[in-house]
Amino acid sequence: MPTKIVNIIKDRHQAAEDYLTNKRPLWDEYENIHHNRLADKISGTTKSQVFDPKLSTFLMERAYRVMAQLMTGKVRGISKNDRGAEKLMNLVLDKYVVPNANAQWNFLTKARMVDMYSNIYGNFFTLVDWSVRKDGYMGPDTWLINIRDVFPQVGAVSLTESDYMIIRSWQPMSFFENLQKKDGYKNVPSIIAKLKDKSGSKDTRDSTSKSQRETNAYPSSPPAKGKGYFEVLSMYERDRWVDYCVDAQLEFRDRKNQHDNNDLPIAAKYSIPLLDDFMGMGDYERGKSMQYTLNSVWNLYLDAVKISIFPPTILNKDNMAVMSSFKFKPAAKWISRNSIDNVAKTLNLSPQGVNTFDNTYKLVTSSIMNMFGTSDTSTVASTDPNFGRTPQALKMQSARENSRDVADRYFMEEYLTTVMKKFVNLVSKKQSKQILIRMFDDEI
Repeated sequence: MPTKIVNIIKDRHQAAEDYLTNKRPLWDEYENIHHNRLADKISGTTKSQVFDPKLSTFLMERAYRVMAQLMTGKVRGISKNDRGAEKLMNLVLDKYVVPNANAQWNFLTKARMVDMYSNIYGNFFTLVDWSVRKDGYMGPDTWLINIRDVFPQVGAVSLTESDYMIIRSWQPMSFFENLQKKDGYKNVPSIIAKLKDKSGSKDTRDSTSKSQRETNAYPSSPPAKGKGYFEVLSMYERDRWVDYCVDAQLEFRDRKNQHDNNDLPIAAKYSIPLLDDFMGMGDYERGKSMQYTLNSVWNLYLDAVKISIFPPTILNKDNMAVMSSFKFKPAAKWISRNSIDNVAKTLNLSPQGVNTFDNTYKLVTSSIMNMFGTSDTSTVASTDPNFGRTPQALKMQSARENSRDVADRYFMEEYLTTVMKKFVNLVSKKQSKQILIRMFDDEI
């Protein structure tokens, strides 16, 4: 019989699943664009199957520009009495936490990934919590959360307004076996006993829970019983955290907020916040139609080029003595009757459509560049006056590009500020062992 809290988790999880039903297909489209997979209907009917990665290139270039600068913030004390603690906490963050907060990837790599993925989906989330590792590190860390494993509170417009959030993770059998040695857990032996008779559900989850790259590049099959990764739902409320194993239908941890700050242990980085959409809006949503147009133009053009090189041939069947002799290859010998002019001729097609490729391509490219505020000296001013080759035009474009970068940097700084505040809170409340820091004379 499920407990009351388990029923609450199930109801909230299902409500979020229904809430995101229309979002998940959009994420598939954005991932196809990012991974250079054709998805527009016109390109799907062509033979060339070419993808022009303009949109993803501009997005990644901006992410690299924005994250080329390291974090600039510092811990600041409230009063003069906090100056010593302020300097000490900055040293702890710079020399102990940031170099060691390496769950999944190192901290700076994760920061760059957060910026990139937020511009793909519109928003991206990380879990901030305490980490105890076998290499000796004991301190704060962050974990990137797959966008499909985030289940927000239905009706909330932002993370700040949310009373809770459910995060899904996938854990192996060894995870539960290790919990038997720790305090604060329950039902662990029962969970292990149930999972031994089941296969990990991660490999058999439906396509809505998988990314397009995972679905297409890594086919999977059900693992043996007791093997694979099992589904865990963690419900984080402002005062209470509960972990529930879906495959065993049992909760195994119910505790108060370990950060003791009446806040959710999750940080979000927006691309473009929206008043009526918890997930916000990203660059792929804005530029999707133009990227599809660009791919269509390329593929239609290349197919037309092939037809112009190898045009359709009209054959007069009555004048073909031996049809099998009509081979389309160099030095072929045809056996025909009557005049050769009445046997075969190529169909002359109008080149008008092919001749429009250059202008159409430049117009679409300039539209995408305009969205990012970037410039390209190969685009002439006659195509778009904002994209000229003159020094004045390039100077104007540089200012626009910089303003877009500054806006994205602002949202990234807000995300990093939230993460660092949570780091400081965790260090001051949970650090139980001594931290050895090597300093130079100036720091001392």
